[in-house]
Amino acid sequence: MVVLTIQPEKSTLIVAASTVEQELWTKTKTAAVEQAGPNGSIAFELFERVADAPLPKSTYDTIHSNLLTPSVSVHAPAILSRYLSTLKAGGHLVLEEPIVLVSLDNTVCPVTRQQHELVSMLKLAGFVDVIATVETVSDQRLATFFTLWGATRVEQAVERLSGKFGWVHVEAKKPAYEVGQKMTLRFNKPAQAAKKAVWTMAEDDGLEDEDTLLDEDDLVKPSKASLTRPDDCELTDGKRKACKNCTCGRADEENAGIVSLDLEDDMEDEVVEVDPIAKKVGGCGSCALGDAFRCSTCPYMGMPAFNPGEKITLGGQFGMDDI
Repeated sequence: MVVLTIQPEKSTLIVAASTVEQELWTKTKTAAVEQAGPNGSIAFELFERVADAPLPKSTYDTIHSNLLTPSVSVHAPAILSRYLSTLKAGGHLVLEEPIVLVSLDNTVCPVTRQQHELVSMLKLAGFVDVIATVETVSDQRLATFFTLWGATRVEQAVERLSGKFGWVHVEAKKPAYEVGQKMTLRFNKPAQAAKKAVWTMAEDDGLEDEDTLLDEDDLVKPSKASLTRPDDCELTDGKRKACKNCTCGRADEENAGIVSLDLEDDMEDEVVEVDPIAKKVGGCGSCALGDAFRCSTCPYMGMPAFNPGEKITLGGQFGMDDI
């Protein structure tokens, strides 16, 4: 007889196959109710219909599945998903089933799953902390398996497949949260968050102290007189003028912006006589007074003022053509 460990004051679901004898069912139920206590609850369900049974969600703290023998039932993915749904957050699942220890590619057998495949299926269903232990099935128990599978030549099957079957005991846990559970995410920074130092230097970094490079004269504040440019230029007519060999820059300042055009050096001194008495006289009668008093059609426009009858002479560059 298999003795189940029932946690007191907890809700437990026991699932067993229909191949289990009725007497074992009764004894298991009586022992489970006594262990659960008055505040605990025990529920029973057949393994063959557990996938379609109306099991409430998030109800049981522990599920014992297929622990009662004899049984050759294996857990399908739909059954494991149903167990995950009906367990409370953080609930435990304990199950057992037959597995093969080696691959049986050339043998037709109802059991083809190995230990690692069952563990992977539990993890894919959503269980965590999966722990599996395996023991080799004895020949006597293997004969019971073949009898439940309906084999006709049990002895030959046992002789051929002896030591190739195992019985796995698995304990798994549902995560401590429900599927679809909502949680509030806080993105606010702490009120007193310590600021990380961006630049940090070691005390002994091998750098020389810059204060030790200065002497007493370097620490004296300069006076206004010491900052004034020395002026040794000659004083002429009360003003400083640049020396012949000026090096202080005064000569450059005096000559800045001055352009000398010696155009008359290459010209011959020519005199052009202008007869102020033109053949025609303007109608304004103010030709001799200058352009300010002349009319727009004055023949003397552009000439300087003159006395009537006086000859005006223009010499030098004024007597040359512009081009």
